[in-house]
Amino acid sequence: MIEIYAVNLSNQLPQELYHLLLSKVSGEKQDRIRRFHRIQDAQRSLVSDVLVRQIITNKLGQKNEDIVFEYNEYGKPALKQQQQDFCFNTSHAGDWVVCAVHSLPVGIDVEHIQPIEFDIAKRFFHLEEYQELMQKEASERLSYFYELWTLKESYIKAVGKGLSIPLNSFSFRIQSEDILFKSKEDIRNYSFKQYKLDTDYKMAVCGMDSRFAHEVKIRRAEELMLL
Repeated sequence: MIEIYAVNLSNQLPQELYHLLLSKVSGEKQDRIRRFHRIQDAQRSLVSDVLVRQIITNKLGQKNEDIVFEYNEYGKPALKQQQQDFCFNTSHAGDWVVCAVHSLPVGIDVEHIQPIEFDIAKRFFHLEEYQELMQKEASERLSYFYELWTLKESYIKAVGKGLSIPLNSFSFRIQSEDILFKSKEDIRNYSFKQYKLDTDYKMAVCGMDSRFAHEVKIRRAEELMLL
């Protein structure tokens, strides 16, 4: 079963907790986090890393100090010399940091719903997706745009090839609870699920297993220091 974890960061981390969590990640990661100009970006990046580390220690019994990440040529992280039955993917936006875990490749994306120009969909979406989007009532378009966007991002992240996969080379159609995926280039069987974190966000998960957790496991940032 694909498991989903999330941490809410609507409040700034206390300095003591921030520095404690910072001590849990690698020196290289600490340097990257310190280079962020905005504290919110630093906190999201830090919590994302520590959340994955906590999941790994709990599931695999691996000591935190022994955890080493490596990245493929497109930037997708994985455990170095990873066990074949453990894959993960993270995403963060606004107040949320999320993570998907499974034995097969997974992808997850969370987005904060904000006003956009729909020309971006015309430029990057498949024609069928754009046409269906524009047929929606004006009041529904923004929500539907982010549903499509998170689905597309979750797929790209599961494949692990980044934006080398054009967003218009595959398409989605959402019919009630059914998510229909179409791609001429990729004939593998992917499954998708959308989750509701809160009213201002959209989230989607992609995996090669149709069994998804019914609920997101919410963690408090304070729980992460137990790593």
